[in-house]
Amino acid sequence: MRIFLFSILLLLFCRSITAQVISLDATKKKYAVDYPRYLEDKDGNYTLSQVQALSSQYKKSTVKVQDFLGNFSKAIWFVFEAKNNTQTTEWLLEVKDAYMHELTLYQISASGVVDSLSLMADENFTARPIFSNNPIFSVPINPSEQKLFYLKATSKTLIRASMSFSTMQNLYESNIFTLYGNGFFTAIAVALLLYNLFVYFSLREKVYLYYIAYISTSILHTNLVAGHMQVFFPWLAWLNTTLILPVVSFFSILFTNSFLRTKEYVPFIYKIRWFISALCFLPLIAYAAGWYALAIFIVSLIIFLLFAYWLVAGIVAYRNGFQPALFYIIGFGALVAMSVVFELKMKGVLPESYWTESSLFIGAAIEAVVLSFALASKMNFYKKEKELIQQQAYQQAVNFSRDLINMQEAERKRIASELHDSLGQKLIVIKNKVFRFTKTSSPGFQQNPEALADSVADAIQEVRSISYGLRPYQIDLLGLTQSIKSLVSETFDAANIQYTFAVDDVDSINNQEMQINIYRIIQECVNNIVKHANATATSIQIEIIQHNLAIVITDNGSGFAIEKVQNGFGLKGIKERLHILSGTIKFNQAEPTGAIITIHIPVKNIVS
Repeated sequence: MRIFLFSILLLLFCRSITAQVISLDATKKKYAVDYPRYLEDKDGNYTLSQVQALSSQYKKSTVKVQDFLGNFSKAIWFVFEAKNNTQTTEWLLEVKDAYMHELTLYQISASGVVDSLSLMADENFTARPIFSNNPIFSVPINPSEQKLFYLKATSKTLIRASMSFSTMQNLYESNIFTLYGNGFFTAIAVALLLYNLFVYFSLREKVYLYYIAYISTSILHTNLVAGHMQVFFPWLAWLNTTLILPVVSFFSILFTNSFLRTKEYVPFIYKIRWFISALCFLPLIAYAAGWYALAIFIVSLIIFLLFAYWLVAGIVAYRNGFQPALFYIIGFGALVAMSVVFELKMKGVLPESYWTESSLFIGAAIEAVVLSFALASKMNFYKKEKELIQQQAYQQAVNFSRDLINMQEAERKRIASELHDSLGQKLIVIKNKVFRFTKTSSPGFQQNPEALADSVADAIQEVRSISYGLRPYQIDLLGLTQSIKSLVSETFDAANIQYTFAVDDVDSINNQEMQINIYRIIQECVNNIVKHANATATSIQIEIIQHNLAIVITDNGSGFAIEKVQNGFGLKGIKERLHILSGTIKFNQAEPTGAIITIHIPVKNIVS
């Protein structure tokens, strides 16, 4: 008797709730539960009787499919009714998405009988009454019967109940093409993944490894959303979008920076790469701590941030001359576009069809294809870039050879001129004096034999000067330090230029080739000051700091124009010597006038 009274009261109480009524009029049609009425269960502790008592607090969704982003309520209760206007009694209630943790459906017949069934979306997947990628409840409804339903949904990601009534035949027929399509597009992505894996083992370039990791996790994500992964790998039932999306995001960042060469083409994107990568680990930490709402909220922010990150990086790299970035933009753009289509379908904005249902798989497949083209285009780009560099190097070698020949000819001309005009004239004078001495008995000549000795001494000094220009003998006799001191003092004293000079003991550089190159570099700089700077004062500082020879030469002259200096033989010779020594040179304007030349040369062979 008490049970009967309770059933009557429960029936009356249930009927006091204004629930949405879905009219089931045909067996070959799917009936969506649009604009559902829902109640937020903050702590997830409500019982059926409690939510029935709170009928006045149910809200009607303002969109076709309500999306509880972040799951700040631990559970959501939905209420709706279905009236069967057909002769078929076997109906099914399908809940789309594999987002849910637990779904409990309460069926209340007109007589007040309550039937409940709980399905775990991320546990005991194989124990489902109907083995399918989406949770499916069997809801028998007699002809002309109207049944009341309560659905309690909990989730460790977001709560989104895209529900629909259909028969088994209609469900199978509507899903068969989608399932085949999903498999087809997944196969395309996997095939390209395997192809690029082979390319990676051939080239050993990290960008292919990042592509493989990114596409692999993307395939895993799309199949998780569709519920396929749990069908084939039930032991992965614990995995969900909150856990996999940060991993996908992390590998996409690695791929983006490696493929687009952001360090060269998009420096500001390259600088923030580790900051964005670190954000990917925050939702995993929050999820591990049990803060599921915070985890999915952070994931959502990261996804929106990454959309901007991808597109900005691609566009800027393309505008800066990296042509393969166009494929990158198309690939990630297709993924973003298809993701938007899928979201609009889930929210009921776009109609459910084969294309909208498979939009995530289509986007992932297009992305995999286009990014494979991007990698091939990048290889082509590298090849052309390498050919251009080789061509430029060849042209530089030709130019250097021509300049070297010209310098050699100029040096030979200088030596020939000195031998002819200076040494040659002195030898002619000596010859004439000797000839006069042997042919005549000139009293004047006999009284001044020192004149002949002076002429011979001048000739000997001229030979030494020419020889010194070819090879400074002082380096072998006195060492590099003293040779540089002699060079500086003799040159600037002769030119009447005031100078300050400080030099460390560089004789410890135990490399003859390096010593002569260092000497010639300083000699060229000193000669340029004398010939071109119009300076009255200069300063030279040479010191060894932690296996690095630093040379700083400053003058108060007229300065220089960099573009003119670049074309001079002297600077080319200095640069070639520095290239041999792995050194660097830097030119700066001095204040108020003059120039500063800074040279750094690594020195390893030092005798302590």
